[in-house]
Amino acid sequence: MRTILLVEDHAESRASLAYVLEKNGYAVLPVSNGRAALAAARREQVHALILDLKLPDMEGAAVLDAVLEQHPGLPAIVVSGFGTVDSAVEVMKRGAADFLAKPIDIDGLLSTLAREIERASASGIVTTPPSLAAAEMDRLGIIGRSRAMLELFDTVKRIARHQSTVLILGESGTGKELIARAIHALGARSGGPFVAVNCATLSESLLESELFGHERGAFTSADRPKEGVMETADGGTLFLDEVNEMGLGCQAKLLRALERREFRRVGGTRKIAVDIHLLAASNAELEALVASGRFRSDLYYRLKVVALTVPPLRDRKDVIPVLAQRFLEDVARQAELAPRRLTAEAVAQLVRYPWPGNIRELRNCMESLTLTCAREEIDVADLPANVRQTSAASEIRFPVGTRMDDAEREIIRRTVDAYPTLKEAARVLGIGLRTLHTKLRRHALRTRASRASR
Repeated sequence: MRTILLVEDHAESRASLAYVLEKNGYAVLPVSNGRAALAAARREQVHALILDLKLPDMEGAAVLDAVLEQHPGLPAIVVSGFGTVDSAVEVMKRGAADFLAKPIDIDGLLSTLAREIERASASGIVTTPPSLAAAEMDRLGIIGRSRAMLELFDTVKRIARHQSTVLILGESGTGKELIARAIHALGARSGGPFVAVNCATLSESLLESELFGHERGAFTSADRPKEGVMETADGGTLFLDEVNEMGLGCQAKLLRALERREFRRVGGTRKIAVDIHLLAASNAELEALVASGRFRSDLYYRLKVVALTVPPLRDRKDVIPVLAQRFLEDVARQAELAPRRLTAEAVAQLVRYPWPGNIRELRNCMESLTLTCAREEIDVADLPANVRQTSAASEIRFPVGTRMDDAEREIIRRTVDAYPTLKEAARVLGIGLRTLHTKLRRHALRTRASRASR
């Protein structure tokens, strides 16, 4: 049964609309104000939102922003007794599926509701409460609460139930293997082995032997038979990292093995049947490699049944403070040193830095700081020179004649992007937190849900 979060402050309207929805087969979570709506969205699994734009405790538009931040893609229908073209356009820009003026046309509401829920279902949108998703992500070692990461994790959960080949794309150091391990852990093969091979670390001949194994005498140093990872992963998951580095000969043999679900060891004649779930990862554009003849097009399409893209660290700045502190604690514990902590200014600088090496670079940086910094508190001056340097991108310049309102909007937007929390951004701007919230609403600036104000 589909659950509708109904936010309406007028008791009679709320009761009558809930009755109609329930009569049409929906479960209803009726609440009377914005705070109750946000609490319900965090706690419950919901499939659609019906929201009154005028609420007693907060702006309906702010509730819409917060719920859609928690549940990306959730069908949201906004209703109001003070409907105007401007307000309709505004809520549609914020992500609402529709805007209805009171008195509500019930047939129109039910039609829109059914259509939008069907669309969301067909798109595979999962509305797991973020608190539950966060706990599950933490358990699997995936850190980050940005919309991009929540959407990625929702996709991971959907595809984990199936056995389709998955191609995981992303820059080096973004955590593609963590995503692969999560797919394995959440799938039907979680009780089987998870075997990972980095194709970039082996020559083509060694990689072929690593994948398929070899028989005694297959080559000079083959003094005994050896199982390949295709065999050891039987009944489980095989993860091929940096598959873009695989040679063309090995690619042809891998494709044949995948299509026939059997192979021969190097130097062998016996066919070996296997049942594996194949996951592959690439840090390069495989389409470009196919176009240049360095990657087989038939293997590319065989691998790309489902494609996932892991965003780089610079696109999920919300996670940098959490990751940095966790890495500091991990290294200190392993080295038996006192825990290190970062000053607010150091955290802000870490957030500003683009991290071309992604999570791997951040971890190495935190390890170096833990081992080399004599003090327990790490400040900006302790950071590596390349991280300390302020780039031109952090400067804001305006031409003469810029409107004050436009300048304020840009200054606030850039500052909020640069600092990990709204509290820190307000401190740097020299204004109170409540004032910052007011200005964010006035300028229609959206913030990440992870930027907690306290």
